[in-house]
Amino acid sequence: MDRFRVVILGTGFGRTVQAVAFGRHPGFALVGLAGTSEEKTRRVARELGIPHASADWRRLLEEQSPDLVSVVTPPYLHHPMAMAALERGAHLLCEKPTALHRFQAAEVRDQALALSRVAAINHEFRFFPARRHALALVKEGAIGTPRRGEILGRYPIWHRPESRGMTWLSERRRGGGVLGALGSHHTDCLRTFFGEPRSVLATVRVLQPRRGPTAELPEPGIATADDACTVHYEFAGGATGLVNLDATTPYRWERFEIHGSEAALRWDETGYRLWRIAAGREPEEIELPEALELTPRAGEPALVAPFEVMIERLHRALRGEQAMEPDFDDAVAVQSALDAARASSDAGVRVTVEIPPRVAAVRRDLAPSA
Repeated sequence: MDRFRVVILGTGFGRTVQAVAFGRHPGFALVGLAGTSEEKTRRVARELGIPHASADWRRLLEEQSPDLVSVVTPPYLHHPMAMAALERGAHLLCEKPTALHRFQAAEVRDQALALSRVAAINHEFRFFPARRHALALVKEGAIGTPRRGEILGRYPIWHRPESRGMTWLSERRRGGGVLGALGSHHTDCLRTFFGEPRSVLATVRVLQPRRGPTAELPEPGIATADDACTVHYEFAGGATGLVNLDATTPYRWERFEIHGSEAALRWDETGYRLWRIAAGREPEEIELPEALELTPRAGEPALVAPFEVMIERLHRALRGEQAMEPDFDDAVAVQSALDAARASSDAGVRVTVEIPPRVAAVRRDLAPSA
């Protein structure tokens, strides 16, 4: 197949990042867009040159029979949309957090395996050059034995009630909260360096609960989803990891550090500069390999460039040229860690991370499309 026909479900990130990258890739053809508002969705589709648009995502999938469905909606919709896409014979790309809980994520994973469909999770943060090179250096032994990872994030999302109003992102029942929105990426980061977390001790909290009115919810509200979290992971090999996020600050700042027995590696939120720090020495900036270089375009969201790497990998996986990475095994593992973090916070104790095992194929009557 020369080009894979794509339907995007979601007009937020799906419009600003995904549609831009898919539209440039010669191996994909955007054929449909779904959103909550018929008028807005049709307008966005016209702007992007997408021929079909609808507020009824199920009808759009049925009418267009896409090769690939990209689910870019609030998390509470991920499971029904992903399962419907797979049942119609499509391959799947899903945003994170994967689902409302690990059992939904595992059901999608197992259904994709049963139907021999590619199922990818969009951890595009993996493809920032500094992080990719840091991982390679750690594997080469450049910092000795890896011992600890620390990720600190400060974000001006809910600094004041009016800074961002009451949407699904502030509602726990719909999958909102900074732990899922950004902690999923950071959990994925730590597990690529240290393996799967064995246990977690966490506090997941709401620091600034008031939310201003929005077009979606015209009345002010009180948040039930977290705007801050502190998550401490223990890994099977003895390493530990910390994720500390606060989305109520008046500024944005992130730092990533991987500590080893001989030195540490550090990069910042841009993901384009990397330092090695040894005891008693000034931080040494490390030149990044040209092969990892990204070319962000002026005026575009920062995530377009790494997402382009993501969909190139996806294209090769769809063509059978390589296995997909990150895939839904990664999605289930991350969701399991997030579930354990919330359970730890609710109970006030350290909780074991339990990843649902793969289940034998079901729904064999649903044969995948060619």
